[in-house]
Amino acid sequence: MSCGPWLRVRRACCVLMLAISAVAARAQVNDFGVGGILDIPSARMQAENTFTTTYSRKDVADIYTLGFQAAERLEVSFRYTIFNAREYSPIPGTRCVANAEYCDGIRDRSFEVRYRLFDETDVRPAVVVGIRDLLGTGQWGAEYVAASKKYGDLDLTLGMGWGRLAERRVFSNPLTTLSDQFKNREEAAIGGGQLALRSYFRGEGVGIFGGLRYSVPGLPLDLVAAYNSDSYQRERDFKTIPDAAALSYGLEWEATPGVRLGVSWQQGNSLALKLAASLDAGGESRRKAPNGFGTYTGLAKPADLDAGANWWTRFVVDAETSGLLVHEMDIDDTGVLRLRFSNGNYQVEADAIRRVLSLIDQYAPTSVQRVALTGTSLGMSAYSVKHTRSPPDRPPVFALATRGIEIGPPQEIAQPDEVRAYRYPNGEWNFGLNARAYLFDPDFPLLYQLALRATGDVDFGGGWGGTGVWVQSLKSQFGRIEREGESQLPPVRTELKNYLQQGASGIDQLTLVKRGKLSRDIYFQAYGGILEEMYSGVGVDTLWRRPDSNIALGANINAVVQRGYDKMFGVRDLRTVTGHVSAFWVTPFKNVDVALHAGRYLAGDIGATLEVQKRFANGWTIGAFATLTDVPFSVFGEGAFDKGLVFTIPFDLYSPKNTRGAYRTILRSVNRDGGRMLDNWPGSLWENMRSTHQQWLRQTSERMIPE
Repeated sequence: MSCGPWLRVRRACCVLMLAISAVAARAQVNDFGVGGILDIPSARMQAENTFTTTYSRKDVADIYTLGFQAAERLEVSFRYTIFNAREYSPIPGTRCVANAEYCDGIRDRSFEVRYRLFDETDVRPAVVVGIRDLLGTGQWGAEYVAASKKYGDLDLTLGMGWGRLAERRVFSNPLTTLSDQFKNREEAAIGGGQLALRSYFRGEGVGIFGGLRYSVPGLPLDLVAAYNSDSYQRERDFKTIPDAAALSYGLEWEATPGVRLGVSWQQGNSLALKLAASLDAGGESRRKAPNGFGTYTGLAKPADLDAGANWWTRFVVDAETSGLLVHEMDIDDTGVLRLRFSNGNYQVEADAIRRVLSLIDQYAPTSVQRVALTGTSLGMSAYSVKHTRSPPDRPPVFALATRGIEIGPPQEIAQPDEVRAYRYPNGEWNFGLNARAYLFDPDFPLLYQLALRATGDVDFGGGWGGTGVWVQSLKSQFGRIEREGESQLPPVRTELKNYLQQGASGIDQLTLVKRGKLSRDIYFQAYGGILEEMYSGVGVDTLWRRPDSNIALGANINAVVQRGYDKMFGVRDLRTVTGHVSAFWVTPFKNVDVALHAGRYLAGDIGATLEVQKRFANGWTIGAFATLTDVPFSVFGEGAFDKGLVFTIPFDLYSPKNTRGAYRTILRSVNRDGGRMLDNWPGSLWENMRSTHQQWLRQTSERMIPE
């Protein structure tokens, strides 16, 4: 969320940010950020794994959308709408004021899901079915079936809609032939956040919509036109627009691969603008030269591989300069070299393995015929890689046949010949600018803080470590937040406003951690201190993970106290115990992970969280979660239950150097107290060790082979 400081160009900068240095993908989306034409849907979808951001501006509303092509046939999107963003008033000569009943001032959040039923063929169109407002308040409530067929440069769409898309009714709802219940369409629940099962595809009638897109040959231009069956009755009732013609038309320009600009004349009375950007979240990470030494394209062989008695010293120095830590090594009588190392800089673990094997090829004696590496994660042995060296006199064309990679469980070195003696304690400091956004406040949909962030990590040896984070505010808009958190539960998260305002500068984290292994497959971490910006305390997190299993189990328990608003060392009266048992499943479907956490949350409520994430070897993750507890929806408040989106954006894809840094954020539509965990700690063993899971290592094994 690093685009806050450029608020002068409005929030459209968020779209441009994702386009910079991105692996581009086409972004032929409509004003709602999904496949479509102007303000109607079509059956067109993006390529799988495409992440799209869209901003559309028109008299009716400003719409901000994050979209993701989760699978070849499945498209999902989260949308935030500011209705009547120009504050038009039905009273001549006046503008709308806050909370005026006669004005349309709704800030709405909605979630859309679309599924492609049929692919396009020579004779059959592509067909998509979609729900525009799956969990929202019903402001955009509509369902549809759309068909699209392409004829050369002309793409035609025809569809049938329910809800708002049936306001220009053409004929009766065909589903009423199955049941009379389809005649009745119920309103969405007040506050939204619930499935409106008695609304989807219901209503007495349906409407027909259609559109066309003509791609101008030889130019990055599309001519677009649409007939919308939504008459915008709601907005006309508020006098936001005087009337709404069914026909709209416009022009779209692909400014650069992955970025499209659109201008159109809509509803017969308003000019509309659209900016959309997309990238391929699943793009392969580019292999880069080591940050401090050598080249990735191969290394010259020393004149005599067996002559250098100091090969180990040279190897260690070059490995550490390359961003690796070497811990210990031995060579047995059969010519097997065993080595334990840690990856410091490489986003893709396979690239770190390849670098180690390349340096071994460079320096190790020719008597070494086989290499067995043990990689670590969080300082704990996590996996092993076995590799057969190629004889130095064998031509490269034949050498590849002997260079197999075997992935297995970690192997300990009982009596190492060489041990790299590091000095303890040791550590590092990092300083950088940090931007934080406060989203979806009804009064101020986007506020930001720009701060200097200082992070220090210390390794005390023996599995002990410490981390400290200080944030020094440089410029903050959080002082504008006026709404108080209203809750019938203990205020475990709705006090956030006070921390943002009174603790603009302060300690975000100051922890002491002990990590280790209870057995070959059981990992643990015990921690204490300032755990996050709102809580201090102590806790334990454990993880059972077998190297050859796609199932892992975890458990954590934490005793915490709420911190003072100034984010220093003071505490408040709120104390609680929270903990969960977790099951993690690496599914065989499209690199999708599923996790289930069950236990006690910060407010004392009992329930479970379901989490689904799609992961990519390049470091990107995109997912969603939902939590249901014993708190009734009416007590929870707006939104009904806790839910949101999870994003991890790796810096490595957009950096000229190797880095494991990433920006991870959770995007919630509303900040409430029910179903809330500690930030960062529960499940962090699994998250931090996920890149060393054998699934990833096997998928990227070709990248491990040294050249």
